Amino acid sequence: MSTRTPPSVVALSDVPVTPAAEAVTKVRIARAITKGRNGSDLMLGAAWMDPGEKTNVWSSRAADDTADGDHWYGPVEETYFIIRGRLRLTWDEGHFDLGPEDCVYLAPGWTYHLENTGDEPAFFTYSMTPSQE
Repeated sequence: MSTRTPPSVVALSDVPVTPAAEAVTKVRIARAITKGRNGSDLMLGAAWMDPGEKTNVWSSRAADDTADGDHWYGPVEETYFIIRGRLRLTWDEGHFDLGPEDCVYLAPGWTYHLENTGDEPAFFTYSMTPSQE
């Protein structure tokens, strides 16, 4: 009997969307690939942001340095792939303006937040390791 985890497919339409008010970064997310669902140390999700919508601040520092309403992940690595919309990613030392087909790497040890700076809804995928659920 194999102890390897077999490949799996998860349709985004089958994943419950967490409303902004309940999501850790305060925007709509759907966590598709997770440790609990797939046995993966890499989490893959999707996020939606309306024009003008902002996340809270989240931290990937080794120690929790967040304020009330913000979120601490611990030292994680994260990536984004922007599919639609215009976003501004602000971090401790500056910001990046992002658009469709931009790929982003977020190293551990920083704080970040996002804002939809465009006039249309934004949609992007994200991955994080280690998986948060």
